[in-house]
Amino acid sequence: MNFLACLLVFLSTAAAAAVSALSKNDARSGTASISGTNFGYYYTHSAEDGDAVTYTNLDNGKYSIQWNDNSGYFIGGKGWNPGSAQQIYFDFFDTTGHLAPPDGNNSLSIYGTTDPLVEYRIIENLASDVDPVLGLTLQGTVTSDSSVYNIYETRRVNATSIMGTATFSQYWSIRQSTRSTGFVTIANHFNAWAAVRMPLGALGYQIVATEGHSGSGFAEVYVGSQPAGPCAAEYAQCDGQGFTGPTCCVSDTTCVVSNQFFSQCFA
Repeated sequence: MNFLACLLVFLSTAAAAAVSALSKNDARSGTASISGTNFGYYYTHSAEDGDAVTYTNLDNGKYSIQWNDNSGYFIGGKGWNPGSAQQIYFDFFDTTGHLAPPDGNNSLSIYGTTDPLVEYRIIENLASDVDPVLGLTLQGTVTSDSSVYNIYETRRVNATSIMGTATFSQYWSIRQSTRSTGFVTIANHFNAWAAVRMPLGALGYQIVATEGHSGSGFAEVYVGSQPAGPCAAEYAQCDGQGFTGPTCCVSDTTCVVSNQFFSQCFA
């Protein structure tokens, strides 16, 4: 089943059961749903096939997820509770580096909830076999963080949700040029949604989420308001096949792709 189509059938129950905060790094598998705090970040993980998916909290804003021959929906990530109209920095690595998830219908997004209930996603990275428009209604576009995002909405009626059976909306901003690292300016999406009559209520949790429905893979994600280390200077290289230097750019510059081997920071 297509990943996004699956989400329309089985919604995330990531916050359905709270777990006591863990002071140390932890790995969990075979678990239907966990949540808590780690190094000051809120985290949550939920999986239908819990034995096939392992979520691990790493130092500070880092986490990893490994899925092996997974046959069910899963979502996990770190962030904030409540969320805000902030600027978030993320850095996503899989087994092959800065690429789309290696196998199956998987994505990397900013995922959050509101009260009254809305589920929202700002999708930054999609596996190549995902059809991002199936079952969704196009409402417009927004330009943010060096790309155009398509805005979609869908309505769920008497559907499973984090609040039990409910009727609610899902909002989506899907980036046209997928990426694996950079800043996400949340306010730009919130404002664009409001402009097309897609309002939000009080913000609940907000995470940088790895999400999927099949296959095998491994992802390690860094989440924060700033990069963990120094960023590349203006005109310096910032990404490319085999590149091991910083993949973020200093303030007021953006990492621009020239080809698969070279990207450069420009104002």
